[in-house]
Amino acid sequence: MDEKYPRRTPFLLMQALKEEVEQIADDMRFMKPKKSGEDTEYVKMQVFEQALPIPEKNTRSYGAVLETIDYLDENTEDAVYNCPWAVVKADAGKIPGINANQNVTVAVCFGIFNDSLENNGHREILNLIQRVYERFAKDPILAGSYTCTCEFEWALQDEDTYPYYFGAIGMAFEFMGIRRENRFV
Repeated sequence: MDEKYPRRTPFLLMQALKEEVEQIADDMRFMKPKKSGEDTEYVKMQVFEQALPIPEKNTRSYGAVLETIDYLDENTEDAVYNCPWAVVKADAGKIPGINANQNVTVAVCFGIFNDSLENNGHREILNLIQRVYERFAKDPILAGSYTCTCEFEWALQDEDTYPYYFGAIGMAFEFMGIRRENRFV
């Protein structure tokens, strides 16, 4: 591989953005779902690529990936997603032509738990969205290779899902695509 042009791909973009979201939320703590009688515990956000791990009953930690479902009893209907989490999702891409920059749209989706009777978990979601926005509005470069186009779109969930809250921020990144090689015989 030519060191002058380091490898840039949508997959590597997603990995870099996952690491960036971990740093953005590193100093934040969120409520962890609890079983009745347990005290409230505050934990760091888990960040995943493309999707939450597939929930499996009685599945525990595999390396750095923690279980995503905590079953309150034997019924799967009582499954509670192990919030807080973020998922960095590659949405779509476009390569407009040979030697053109590649454009990739991504979304960072958030899920948190907050059982406060004030029903204001949306504030934490909005704070997360704001932090992502501010990070790239101030410095659009990610991992020295990807440039945020600084067109943001965000949304909160439509339904009342108390004590779970969800939201997402969408953005686009641009990076150098593959360059055609000239070969002379």
